[in-house]
Amino acid sequence: MKKTTRPQPSKRRIDFWDTTLRDGHQSLWATRMTSSMIEPIAKTIGETGYSVIGIGGAAVFDSCIYYLAEDPWERLAMVNRLTPGVPKACYIRSLNILGWDIFPDDATELTIRTLDKYGVTVINAFDALNDTRNMESTIRATVANGMHSVASLVYSISPVHTDDYYITKAKELVAMGVHAVQLKDSGALLTPERTLELVPKLRTAIGEDVKLHFHTHCTSGLGTLVAITALPLGIDVMHSAISPLANNTSNPPTETIVYEALRQGFDIPLNLEKMEEEAAYFRKIAKEHGKPTGVGAVYDPALYSHQMPGGMISNLKSQLAAQNVDVSFEALMDEVRQIREDLGYPIMVSPMAQFIGVQALFNVMHGERYKIVPAEIRNYALGWYGQHPAPMNPDVYDKVAQGRDPITGRPADHVPPLVERARKEFGSHLSDEELILAFHYKPKTLQAWRDMRADVLSYPLADTPSAVFLNELRRRSDISFAHLARGQEAITFKR
Repeated sequence: MKKTTRPQPSKRRIDFWDTTLRDGHQSLWATRMTSSMIEPIAKTIGETGYSVIGIGGAAVFDSCIYYLAEDPWERLAMVNRLTPGVPKACYIRSLNILGWDIFPDDATELTIRTLDKYGVTVINAFDALNDTRNMESTIRATVANGMHSVASLVYSISPVHTDDYYITKAKELVAMGVHAVQLKDSGALLTPERTLELVPKLRTAIGEDVKLHFHTHCTSGLGTLVAITALPLGIDVMHSAISPLANNTSNPPTETIVYEALRQGFDIPLNLEKMEEEAAYFRKIAKEHGKPTGVGAVYDPALYSHQMPGGMISNLKSQLAAQNVDVSFEALMDEVRQIREDLGYPIMVSPMAQFIGVQALFNVMHGERYKIVPAEIRNYALGWYGQHPAPMNPDVYDKVAQGRDPITGRPADHVPPLVERARKEFGSHLSDEELILAFHYKPKTLQAWRDMRADVLSYPLADTPSAVFLNELRRRSDISFAHLARGQEAITFKR
């Protein structure tokens, strides 16, 4: 057996990106952490020394709107107020931004400018197909706004997802001007052996001027070991969650990785007392609210076949049980594996994981493959989500495409500009924040959200120009005097 020589650590500095407020509770608490849970500990998190605090992304916005009756912009403002000077990050799902639709570049640019207003200084772009063209507008808008651009390469296993594939993609991202490249193992598919092979090659490919981030999950049972393996391989930033919200389907636990890195001689610029205070707080919150805390996952070799994200597996099982759908879960996972092969090996990450899961359920329930094809799978086949990693099975393509012509080039170029069109549709009096929610969630969903929030609102909804004015005053701490007059009516505002 060939012996692998592990690179020896030096006094190299490794920074930490805290995923607790984004990926941690998304993985373990179905993204149900409320702002009231965050507020008492935010100052401590800001004082711990993390290089970045992950705070936003599609799932956080969805949860605020659909389930928590919270304003996601208010959450960002609160965290920013309590963690001054600490970089905060939001994930942008390439051409889907914070939702599921395909958006043009002007919608991406407006969203990033608005996030910047709320203290988000780091934008992490990722794409379910690793199609760097889809990340281009996010990277461009991030850099143009003077923000820090991190671009993710999602790890996967297939005949096409080779070292050369990832090296080529990494160089494409560097050429676009990113400040950092992240190896994003959301499916928990990396092993220590694979990490030893791939990470040094990425380090060399991106050069020393670009930061290398490492992000994995513990679904396979190997996440912590994989993260420790990555420490001496040239990474600059490790992504981890505080221990009560780590492990299982979440990220590796911060404390374990930090103490091992210190033992190996790395420079870790964290306040360990503050880190332990954060852990104690979330253990208390989990107990008070009946939330689970992370435990080590049992190694499951089947994960490397179907590659379904752990959180989606648990959600799928609960939904099947709730609707009394009588299908073999093993057969369903085998169908997921086959569909992924049929489609040219898209990566099992949002939104493709959800699309493939639905198609698999249809195939198994109806006893005929592709008898029913969701619009999203058809759009994927036609190129609307980007370039297929490998050619589709020709027979499946013909059945799915149904004679329609595929698009060519960058998908966002086929979508007309949205922002001004949306202002006319939803109302020119809407603030940028409300307009972004409107084109992501549509009027019916937003009205349901407003109805849920009716008893907690302490300020008027921006349904009129005067309400827009008052809302903006509420947000702008730099304004101490304002006067609004119309005819004989006048409002004067003083702080």
